[in-house]
Amino acid sequence: MENKYNRVEIETNSRRAYVNGVMIWLHEPCRKQSSGWAIREVDFKKGIDPILRTYAYAPKRMPRLVVLDPGHGGKDTGSISPKGYREKDIVLDISHRVRKLLEAKGIRVRMTRTGDTYPQLDARTAYAYKNGADLFVSVHANAAGATSASGVETFITAAAGYDSSNHYGQAGDKFAFKNNTYDALNAALGFSIHSNIMKMTKRDDRGLRRARYSVLKHCSCPAALVECGFLTNPDEESLLNTSSYRESCARGIANGVLGYFTLMKRALR
Repeated sequence: MENKYNRVEIETNSRRAYVNGVMIWLHEPCRKQSSGWAIREVDFKKGIDPILRTYAYAPKRMPRLVVLDPGHGGKDTGSISPKGYREKDIVLDISHRVRKLLEAKGIRVRMTRTGDTYPQLDARTAYAYKNGADLFVSVHANAAGATSASGVETFITAAAGYDSSNHYGQAGDKFAFKNNTYDALNAALGFSIHSNIMKMTKRDDRGLRRARYSVLKHCSCPAALVECGFLTNPDEESLLNTSSYRESCARGIANGVLGYFTLMKRALR
């Protein structure tokens, strides 16, 4: 399906779809129905449509404050690569770079940690709420059992009643949480960040996915969690240890946030 502005492709018998070439994961597969194919209403109303028509879901005021959440920290190293690179150090550096880029554009930014400390998970979302955050972005680096796993993925909260993107047939938690209030805006924010970080890093596209991570589901504003690459993949392990790749990740995240701000501004015209 396409017009002069957008192109939407949906794989049959699959949860994968593509908006303007960028992968998003549906809650349920596209299935044969009568003489055609169909997706769940939730995947249109809380996924595809908010990405294509963000203005229809935008609040009546501009966002003002972004809270960045560098994952892990302190006693929690996060993933550790075969060469000893620690996730907590990498994502803190990327987050500082994002902050610098956003503040240069006049956007107010706060961080759940600015050094090697470990805020509890509930303290991170509480910090965002206490400070009146309009957006929350958590920054991470990935790990997997297979060294072949590679690429960038972005997560937003799964819709109530549906499994996460990564359940792979396993029964999971399907309850509603605070952040489900922002399902549509999560999709708009997550897609803006994911599409921009893909442009900047040129890594494999693992898609905009859904999950119920603590720092997402308990957040009281639109929220996204970004995985900037795999520390267990030899190529990405090396990249994540370079200033240039970290800067690419930071610019992708910052551009995604700026893109979201632009969409909000257009909606108020």
